[in-house]
Amino acid sequence: MTRAYLRSPLTVRVIGIILPIALFLIALGHFTGCASKPDAPRDVINISKDAPENESWRTTILFTDSARTKARLVVGHARKYASKMMTLLDSGVYVEFYDIDGSISATLIADSARVDDRTRDMVAYGAVHVQSDRNKTTVDTDELNWSNERRLLHSDAHVRIVDGVRGRTLEGKGFESDEGLKNYRIFNASGRTTRSQ
Repeated sequence: MTRAYLRSPLTVRVIGIILPIALFLIALGHFTGCASKPDAPRDVINISKDAPENESWRTTILFTDSARTKARLVVGHARKYASKMMTLLDSGVYVEFYDIDGSISATLIADSARVDDRTRDMVAYGAVHVQSDRNKTTVDTDELNWSNERRLLHSDAHVRIVDGVRGRTLEGKGFESDEGLKNYRIFNASGRTTRSQ
């Protein structure tokens, strides 16, 4: 009796109508439900032409010459502008300068700095403090330049140098020194000597 029911003209006609509709609905559901388009972004962000190409936090930068490290810089926030060939550093700058033998010759602490990406020269700004434990010398200033190629520190700003080896404190406008603060010159100097002669 079941076979006769499946072969009846009415059943064949119903199946002939329902089956194509069911297959169409299944296909429609598959193509529209599974391949839904993502929503378009609602907010458009306009990126300034002056925006950095790269930005990083808690970054270490090495200044090297061949296989030897000249300096190691640690910074809280760095922004690299490839189009301007410079990197801006802020949120605290700490630099270790290394001798040829790899030992630390001096350290530098500053509020911020700018690195010329062509020459790798650096200018440190705001509460700049350089210290050489080996030479017992410190330098304090508001702005300090470091020449990567010449390995020289120099400034045109007011500086204060405390030289523990020579027993003197000097102040002046402008100075120049090697990285280790061993050989320095201060311009327009005034000061006092604390060592008895």
